[in-house]
Amino acid sequence: MVIKDMKKLQKFHFVHMPHLKVVPTEKVILHESFDAKRTHALKKKIAQSGVWKDPPIVTTLPDGRYLVLDGANRTTSMKALRMPHMLVQVVDYFDPSIELRSWNHVVRVSRDHLVNVLQNGDGKAFKPMSDRRAKKMLAYKQILAYFCSRDGKCMAIPLQSTPRAAIDLLNRLVESYEGKSVIHRTEEATRKAFQGLGSFMNTLIVFPGLTKLGLLNAIARGQYLPSGISRHLIFRRALRVYLPLSVLRSQKLSIKQKQAQVDRMISEKFTQGQVRFYPEGIYLFDE
Repeated sequence: MVIKDMKKLQKFHFVHMPHLKVVPTEKVILHESFDAKRTHALKKKIAQSGVWKDPPIVTTLPDGRYLVLDGANRTTSMKALRMPHMLVQVVDYFDPSIELRSWNHVVRVSRDHLVNVLQNGDGKAFKPMSDRRAKKMLAYKQILAYFCSRDGKCMAIPLQSTPRAAIDLLNRLVESYEGKSVIHRTEEATRKAFQGLGSFMNTLIVFPGLTKLGLLNAIARGQYLPSGISRHLIFRRALRVYLPLSVLRSQKLSIKQKQAQVDRMISEKFTQGQVRFYPEGIYLFDE
């Protein structure tokens, strides 16, 4: 059976086809800071490839803009390339299958360095404690975050007066080592995070749990989350689409015409047996 349009294709519920949409690049916004070094390299890679491979995942905001849930560096690269439109995967943010979690960071800088950075101009005292106690206090929201050395000795960051102040402080924390250290992301919240890492990785930073509502409120306040701490778990991601950049770059094609080309390309890939769904977890070695 030949399927000639996406509307018919999307009726096949067992396929769960992703919602791929061409949108104005200027309407796509980030929820987190981006890695300038990685974005610069990615911009070159995208331009040289001539194709748009992995669409960022976004959700629609009430004002019509699109909030990036995953793909900040890809989005920033497309903006840097001055693409008028980009292809995104649109999801319902409040779909219960979409989860928001936090990444923790292991970095090369010392625990004492981070204390000095954060206490500069801040009168609040940092509390020393064990990693197990810090983990428990963070779970009960008695502290904002904490960071530990390899021996499990930690310093707890006290709660801040407002959500804005809390995010500002976390941004200052991440900015103090971003670009100066390799950042290893982990879900571990104790000294176990150092296992398998070189001895030069000195400090574990454990961030607070994130919520969807908290993230949306931060955006409404005009704030960004720190780079690399939010982790959206999204089932059924669209990868390796390989849309020619010439389609998105074109000044002659309208956005509707570009969408029609995308729909036709996806329909053809499906009918030719090129679309595969893999529910298993995977490791990527080319990010």
